[in-house]
Amino acid sequence: MKEYHDDGIIGAPRSEVWALITSHLDDAVIHSIHPEVLEQKTESRSPPEYVVHRIIDVRGRRMPSRWKLTLRPPDFYRWEVIDGEGPWQVGTFVESNFSDVPGGTRIVTRGELFISVLPFFLPQGVMIRRILGQIEAQDEARLTAKARS
Repeated sequence: MKEYHDDGIIGAPRSEVWALITSHLDDAVIHSIHPEVLEQKTESRSPPEYVVHRIIDVRGRRMPSRWKLTLRPPDFYRWEVIDGEGPWQVGTFVESNFSDVPGGTRIVTRGELFISVLPFFLPQGVMIRRILGQIEAQDEARLTAKARS
């Protein structure tokens, strides 16, 4: 597993960030936020924990996995892969803590990740940062689109 750390500010109030996070629980909406999530089916809802089954598109290959999502608004969000074929290895997790700052929301993130389908010659750390950066960009695009509507 590779350790991951990030500390940044997003230019949206925490209430909007949490509306986005909560929308990730909607099986009908997740694909419009993250197109690589082809399908999602919620298996259990027992707040603050939710278990979802996802089919992820990995370079044209459909990969099933189960994720545990933990939401403790307005301060904490965590996702963890608890079963599946990939692309993330079982046990991979990311957790974020949120706080209000002038002009937006500070998000401090840490995790331990491993991409199970990555060829051995590609560096895990670089690819993890690239993928999480793409996911963050998709989330920010959704926030921007919501702000315009």
